Amino acid sequence: MKEDFFNDYQERLNMLNENIRAVELKYARDFHLNKNCSKEEAIERGITKAEIANRKLSL
Repeated sequence: MKEDFFNDYQERLNMLNENIRAVELKYARDFHLNKNCSKEEAIERGITKAEIANRKLSL
């Protein structure tokens, strides 16, 4: 269901690895629903937050 919500941005999502994509979709959905962001802005914020979280785990 979460991927269907951002189906218009599938090309952008396909560039991400599976781990980042799963977390990013969760963040993007939260941003879109709770922060009144557009879908495009929510995706970009979600990607950024997911990549930062992934880097922190890698340290």
